[in-house]
Amino acid sequence: MAKQLPTSSGDRIPFSAEWFAELWQCLVVMGRVIFAVILRESRTRYGNSNIGYAWAIVDPLIILAVFIAVFSVLGRSSPVGSPITVFFVTGIVPLFFWRGAVGQGANAVSASLGLLTYPQVMPTDILIARIVLESATTILVFLIFLVGLYYIVDVSPSWFFGDPPGVILATAGLFYFTFGSMFLSSSLGRVLPIWKNLWGYLGRPIYLLSGIFFTLEQLPDGIRAYMAYNPVAHMVEWMRSAMIPTFDSSAYSILFPMTCATIALIIGMVIDRILLLTGDEEIVS
Repeated sequence: MAKQLPTSSGDRIPFSAEWFAELWQCLVVMGRVIFAVILRESRTRYGNSNIGYAWAIVDPLIILAVFIAVFSVLGRSSPVGSPITVFFVTGIVPLFFWRGAVGQGANAVSASLGLLTYPQVMPTDILIARIVLESATTILVFLIFLVGLYYIVDVSPSWFFGDPPGVILATAGLFYFTFGSMFLSSSLGRVLPIWKNLWGYLGRPIYLLSGIFFTLEQLPDGIRAYMAYNPVAHMVEWMRSAMIPTFDSSAYSILFPMTCATIALIIGMVIDRILLLTGDEEIVS
């Protein structure tokens, strides 16, 4: 059952004071629902101990250590003129955020069927709660990395804020791209029981082909032409170009990943609306 503005006093004139008051009331209820779902998701995902949060930090830290070790053995240095740790962190953190959110979206509704019995809770609320929780976890991981790199290997935080307005814009773009991908993943998970398993396999090659250990600009033209079809690689390149002072790539497109995110969001919303109109909040057994 979709959220509707209260109509106890009859239909309101759009954009009137009463209409805005009722809209605000609806948004307040939605905010409370999302906050409650966030609390539930945090307890479900991480439990009552700090071990779950610790793994959110340890997982990207292991990947970071492995890549640094491989580059060291091969005698390679950062291709962007920054410390090698900066190069990998600016690729690992955005990619982990996107991959984690899409994976969480795959089973967001099926794992919260009990909540959907309440008329105030909609599938969209669950998705918003999950991406907010994923964002908070990613920000925490990034801040820990900043502090750790500064005190352990003497890497200044300024390496991550080369263009502050650009960093804000790229971060907003990453959030929108991730939310669009997550919405589509959630909708596919509701109509295709196998989607969650498929994503587990698809995530691996995407992970390796999205620019964690290379940049689009350094690739040969022939390979870059194929890599240009990967919107995740464009997002990683955009983030690096905004964050690292010594790197200014011209090989990425802002329009392409934003267009992909919009298309994914529209498709996801259409599937979600069809399921609501047909009365099937969840059709996967």
